[in-house]
Amino acid sequence: MTKSNRAAETVAKKKPRLSLVSMAELCNESTAPDWLVKNVMAAKQPLVIGGPAKCLKTSLALDLAVSLATGTPFLDTFAVTERCDVAVFSGESGRTTINETVQRICRARDEDPAECGVHCGFRLPRLGNAADRKELKQLLRDRKIGVVVIDPLYLCLGGGRSISAANLYDVGGILAAVTDACLRAGATPVLVHHTNKSAAAGKESLALYDLAYSGVAEFARQWLLVNRRTEYRAGSGAHDLVLSVGGSAGHSSRWRVLINEGPGDAKRRSWSVRAVRDGESDSISSRSRRRSRSLCDAGEV
Repeated sequence: MTKSNRAAETVAKKKPRLSLVSMAELCNESTAPDWLVKNVMAAKQPLVIGGPAKCLKTSLALDLAVSLATGTPFLDTFAVTERCDVAVFSGESGRTTINETVQRICRARDEDPAECGVHCGFRLPRLGNAADRKELKQLLRDRKIGVVVIDPLYLCLGGGRSISAANLYDVGGILAAVTDACLRAGATPVLVHHTNKSAAAGKESLALYDLAYSGVAEFARQWLLVNRRTEYRAGSGAHDLVLSVGGSAGHSSRWRVLINEGPGDAKRRSWSVRAVRDGESDSISSRSRRRSRSLCDAGEV
């Protein structure tokens, strides 16, 4: 057999990349979302956690990771419907901070962090590098990872070639490739990303168009967008956040998230979380103010 014949035979044996599915076949498939976290996160759809700097994006991602790995509610509010092992690749926070935060979150759930199904990596995959994506896919498959968190996106978008963050085709192609690698390994990707510098100015609730880089908003199939509701008071450990939840599965909601980590000088910091649906927090505050006035009128305080 000649070289050209062998090449032609190889091409003929290759599985076609393109295919079509009839509506008759599709109608036999379920259209219900495959929830990992009820009304927050569906399986097999890339999730973006976005927000300005120092808005606890990484901490929220770690709360999500611990929740999925232990089967406990995300933010002590949203039910986890399917427990799985979670990989967290962190390139900003550092080994000690990630370790300490995961342990705090586990203690708050009465879970043993040593038995927690969270696996940490401190070298980020280069998402624009085909060899790195292949290695990532194999690692996720070998460890039987169900969800993978990559934090932050901006540090790993390249990979040996020059890309423009303003180019929809550059960014979109890389995001599509890494999502395909993760899904082929059986893992739902979660990307932690920052917003434009002006996004937090003068508003609480964020939208997808506030995310930095071209193509990220278009790529996201589901999202958690976080911003500060009130300015952080240094040393308090108390955070008042606004969380916008949404996705292509049709879910959307807005929450006030109150997090207390304890004073900054505490020997052992904590992790206390309370999430209240937007609007309910205002009515709760109003009821509290009315009750305070009633107690004052009655001379009980």
